[in-house]
Amino acid sequence: MKDERYVVVVGGMNVDIAGLCGDVFREKDSNMGCIQMTLGGVGQNIAQNLTLLHVPTYFIGVYGDDCFGGILVTKCKEFGISLDYSQCIHGAKSSSYLYVTDDKGEMVAAVNDMKITENLTPEFLRDRIDFINQAAACVVDGNVPQESIEWLADHCAVPIFADPVSVMKAGRFEGVLDRIDTFKPNELEAGYLTGVKIVDEETAREAVEILVKKGMKHVFLSLGANGMLCAGNGEVCKVDPLPTDVVSVNGAGDCSMATIIWARFAYQDGLPLKRIGQLAQAASSLTVEVPQSVSPGLSVETVLERSRLYQSEVAT
Repeated sequence: MKDERYVVVVGGMNVDIAGLCGDVFREKDSNMGCIQMTLGGVGQNIAQNLTLLHVPTYFIGVYGDDCFGGILVTKCKEFGISLDYSQCIHGAKSSSYLYVTDDKGEMVAAVNDMKITENLTPEFLRDRIDFINQAAACVVDGNVPQESIEWLADHCAVPIFADPVSVMKAGRFEGVLDRIDTFKPNELEAGYLTGVKIVDEETAREAVEILVKKGMKHVFLSLGANGMLCAGNGEVCKVDPLPTDVVSVNGAGDCSMATIIWARFAYQDGLPLKRIGQLAQAASSLTVEVPQSVSPGLSVETVLERSRLYQSEVAT
């Protein structure tokens, strides 16, 4: 067992191939722009952001013995993400994700090839549960199979932080919502799980209240360009986004999640709910300014500096 405090992330790890359009986007046409390949996957993005925030992080996932698998291992080592409890699946194709953004940085289409995550079985997790239960927190993303999410909820003794990833995968958490400490859905995912069509702040609050009644301790509902709705300990508050020049929104939610985890990890005495939301929004504003899904400029110092803009707004 480790003497240090650490966080475990269980989830998906991809090679991301991004097509970033230039000043003009035309649907069903060849667009001028930039194509780049980076490390991705919700779980891995969260892990990478956590390491940038100086949180010792162990990623528990799977990868193939192909060329993409070699890239994933090399890059994780470069970013300081431990794969000691991950596994190479021989003969399997590593997970990959292809997406295209328009001239405003918004994703217009994507394809994921993540069949390898089916290897994240309850048996796979059983061999690692003792290590998981020594962590400060266990982060789970919706790329983990449903039966494995449910097994983990039954056997995990530390706080579970969950990101549903997508509407299609949000249903994997339906049976364990009462065992999740912190949940970070977007409007569509929260709408799917609550039956509430979220169109404004009032309906967002309605959805959040339903999720809290289902047993969650904390909910951070991403409202995209409208900010974030935070709930916990009987309190609900909204945090507005910070003004920024958007290049790509890909990875912004993963950065928010990592910052929420970091706030709990670093400030063990606890921070006010609204302050956690402000830190999360400040961090995500750094991410959308760059084409990568994880901002190389992210750090504790840059998050704290950017979050001071909220204090400036109050002062003026």
